[in-house]
Amino acid sequence: MAINKVDYSQPIESVLEPDNEGNVEDIKHGLKFNILPLQYMETQDTTSVTTSEIRYIRGEKGYYYITAPTYQHVYLMSPEEGALELEERFLINKAGIQEPAFNQRNKYIELLDRRNGESYRLTIEGLEQDESEMKNSEENSL
Repeated sequence: MAINKVDYSQPIESVLEPDNEGNVEDIKHGLKFNILPLQYMETQDTTSVTTSEIRYIRGEKGYYYITAPTYQHVYLMSPEEGALELEERFLINKAGIQEPAFNQRNKYIELLDRRNGESYRLTIEGLEQDESEMKNSEENSL
């Protein structure tokens, strides 16, 4: 038997602070993992925990979108038995996102940089800058 058309989406993001060993736990959503593999992909360093917080949200298809302040990427992770497996890594920009926030939208995840107002649309296919945000940025710079 299979139950189809399951919507796994979380209505709001979770913000978690790692402990000294890099472990985070979201009691509300029943998720616990270590962030050091993500930190290593961003910084090539795991000698100490330098990631102050991680932000994640789960999309309707069950994938997790994860990022953190100063990270250059959003990580698309699939839940596996006892693991979160990297499916894709989406480049936000080379400077990194300073104040990230995720929002659940109708058919995509919205990623905001609260510092500069930039907005991106995320799906399992990729990341794209929100066209209306790009237009507003161009108009404001004129």
